[in-house]
Amino acid sequence: MDSSPLFLDLSAVTVIASGRQSFFGAFALVEVELGDLKKVGKDIADILGDRLKTEVEVKGKLLLVPDVVSGKHYGVKDVKLLVKHALHQLGVSEEYRVLAEHHQVRIVKVEEKAHYAERRGTAPPPAQSLPYFFPG
Repeated sequence: MDSSPLFLDLSAVTVIASGRQSFFGAFALVEVELGDLKKVGKDIADILGDRLKTEVEVKGKLLLVPDVVSGKHYGVKDVKLLVKHALHQLGVSEEYRVLAEHHQVRIVKVEEKAHYAERRGTAPPPAQSLPYFFPG
């Protein structure tokens, strides 16, 4: 029996990391993290399934989208765009952002920015703000 590490058969090796088969595996999944939109997760999954013509799996706050559908490869940016379209169809695209990073798409709520329309106090008189002696 040869115990040399040079003769490893890597064809049967499958690397599984965070729910994905990759490198040697046959498929990979793009995860869509719903965040606050867990209630409409099924609706988003239906819209994505109709667009991709495949089954999108819902697991709690995650949607699992296969990245290869009938021979066509869908990357993270493609899935991000489809999620943005789905949010627009549901009428919540103004309140949520879609972020894409490393086989994961996240939906996050947009934070309201404070407007600078209201100013507090008044401007100081020129005698206090001018850096030189102003005869007067």
